[in-house]
Amino acid sequence: MAIESVDVMEQLLNNIQDYNDSRYNLEYSIEEAKEILEEEINRRELSECYFENDTWYLERYLIGKRRIIDFSKITEVIQFNKNINAIEFTNIVKCWTASLIEEGYSSETVGDMVQLGLRGFLILTKGLTETNHEELADELINLSISKLGYICSSALNFFDYYTDFEAEEYVSLLYSVRKHYKAKARLLPPSKDILIFSKVLEDYFSNEISELQYRRWFPIWLWWNLTTLIPIRPSEFCTIERECLIKKDANFYIKLPRHKQKLNNKKHIQIIDELKIPEELYRKIEEYKHRTESFGKTDTLISYLSIPHFVNRKYVSTFHHTRLNPHKYSLHIFRRHLEVFYEEVVFGEYNVRLSEGASSIDELSITQRLLPGDTRHLAFLNLNRQGYHPVEIARLGGHVSIHSQNHYFNHVQSFVDLEILELITNVELDGYQNKMTDTDSKQEQAISMSFIEKYVLRPSRTDFKLKLIDGYCTDAYQRCKVEDCWECDAWRISEEEFHEKKDTLSRKLVNSESEINQVIANLKDLYKGIYVNGKDEFYSSDSPEIRKELINKAKRIDNAIRKYVNLVKVKERIDSIGNKG
Repeated sequence: MAIESVDVMEQLLNNIQDYNDSRYNLEYSIEEAKEILEEEINRRELSECYFENDTWYLERYLIGKRRIIDFSKITEVIQFNKNINAIEFTNIVKCWTASLIEEGYSSETVGDMVQLGLRGFLILTKGLTETNHEELADELINLSISKLGYICSSALNFFDYYTDFEAEEYVSLLYSVRKHYKAKARLLPPSKDILIFSKVLEDYFSNEISELQYRRWFPIWLWWNLTTLIPIRPSEFCTIERECLIKKDANFYIKLPRHKQKLNNKKHIQIIDELKIPEELYRKIEEYKHRTESFGKTDTLISYLSIPHFVNRKYVSTFHHTRLNPHKYSLHIFRRHLEVFYEEVVFGEYNVRLSEGASSIDELSITQRLLPGDTRHLAFLNLNRQGYHPVEIARLGGHVSIHSQNHYFNHVQSFVDLEILELITNVELDGYQNKMTDTDSKQEQAISMSFIEKYVLRPSRTDFKLKLIDGYCTDAYQRCKVEDCWECDAWRISEEEFHEKKDTLSRKLVNSESEINQVIANLKDLYKGIYVNGKDEFYSSDSPEIRKELINKAKRIDNAIRKYVNLVKVKERIDSIGNKG
């Protein structure tokens, strides 16, 4: 029984993320929180959570009970800190709590994050006044595993939401002690699932669609194309102002809704709110603004009033119901918007199936939907993958500290897997069902018909043949551009010899994938050095040596991927050679 309780507690802890999709904003966070709470009250009979009240009751779904959250206990603890207005701080905690409800945490988890996690940390730090971090670290480590887990994850999530408080040293401390319990960050959906979503969206907007369909789904298209490029929080995306486009000479920019920082805060990385975007994306946003002008006032780029009603009864209450401010798009609305896109387009029009297990070979299926914050992960991973310095990544991502990147950093492999999958499945959606495989099984179907046609069946353009250990070379001038002949366009192999040596290609693919893993590990080690030794001059963002190292590591990843893809030499994944006959 004790083991079962530990397993349940570990599962609950694993569901708590260090990051929050929203960020506290004095102008709109309270308004947003009130809308979230209103919906909670409307859909849960036992929930009673009015923003102005210090006691909230959240229905414990399916068991007919309620979880109580008493915010007066937060006020009592933060009063130790004379530099913080206790009432204002408690209101910020209420907004954070509403964001947790919106993100789908259970009422029990929300209650524990507020009262066991955040309040526990406030007690230990005497209302965020404790400056002896060595003693604080000892106190944390001596806690039970479950309490330590709740305090670390909840406090990190809160400080990711409320970034105006100077919590860099606390955040660094929390990350350093959390290694004492097994914290598992939420993984992105499998590469195949992400790629299918991308292909569906691309295909949908490449076809002729009605004005109604355009207004209905363009916000989803823009979210995908903008937030995979720039690591923007979902709440930032939703609150981009209508007049956000800037053109300077031949360059195009978008202005993001990011707070202006205190000029005297030298500890914080100075984030930027005007970011360069491709001209094509700039023009698409311009077009959207023009096509939605007739729907009247909108404070946000996305015009809430221009989004058509959804006929699906399950989602109809989400759109055009009573809103406190109908002139603003919001994360609360976007979450439902993305859900409806999956239901009506991905699962409906494209017949993709949501499957928990193995699916039929005739079916196009995914196992996990994208969540609003997943594209921010992809954008961060892409910046890591390209060798950006953590300080540069922080500026682009709106982080005031490089420690905030910890929950993205360890998943660089995810982006490389996605990149490889996209390169070797560069196909249209027609007949897509039989052509997609997970990256875990790529060795099984890597030897494809495209390889056979190109290197076995296709005749050489010249009569020159130089016998090699494997196959032969058709280039009389021996202009070697790659290390391995198997990767070269001038290399050929007879059908008989290929049958004898196809295991050689399989081994080369395995070795090539191992090389990719190795160069990624090298890049990760370099990043770890920057995180640990950030104050060392060699590791600073101004150091030409570290910049050169990061670029070289990124180039090595490029080369390793190129070698792998050249070995595979396929445009699409189809049946292996054994199925040809």
